[in-house]
Amino acid sequence: MSVNPLSVEQYIQAVAPALMQDPSLNVFIEMAKERTDREFYGVKYDHAVALMAAHIAFLLGSGTLGAGSGNAEGGSTGSITSKREGDLSVSYGSGAVSASAGNLGDAELSQTRWGLMLISLRKGCKPFFGVCGSRGCR
Repeated sequence: MSVNPLSVEQYIQAVAPALMQDPSLNVFIEMAKERTDREFYGVKYDHAVALMAAHIAFLLGSGTLGAGSGNAEGGSTGSITSKREGDLSVSYGSGAVSASAGNLGDAELSQTRWGLMLISLRKGCKPFFGVCGSRGCR
């Protein structure tokens, strides 16, 4: 039985539904496509693009998804470093991996839950190394 792959928009609806209402959605998707390698992710490409789009939208402070939007879907990672009750205030520590602990790309991705999901997805995509004939590897 053949299963039709989900579209980028269907993945976004599942992982970051508030982003579907953002007027800049298509811009975030295009930015994500520019940063996502179709050959590497293969059938998981649309899933990877959706996660990257949500990650970018949050980091850029998108009105529907970004930090300070009041959206419960906020994607910050890190532990709570301070709380306050009067006028409610919560501060989070950095969820980022230090540059010495991982590569800089992972440090940026580890700032949001969508970035962490992308790192996990990437770990499940092993690059294929094989002998290439005159037609190349596929």
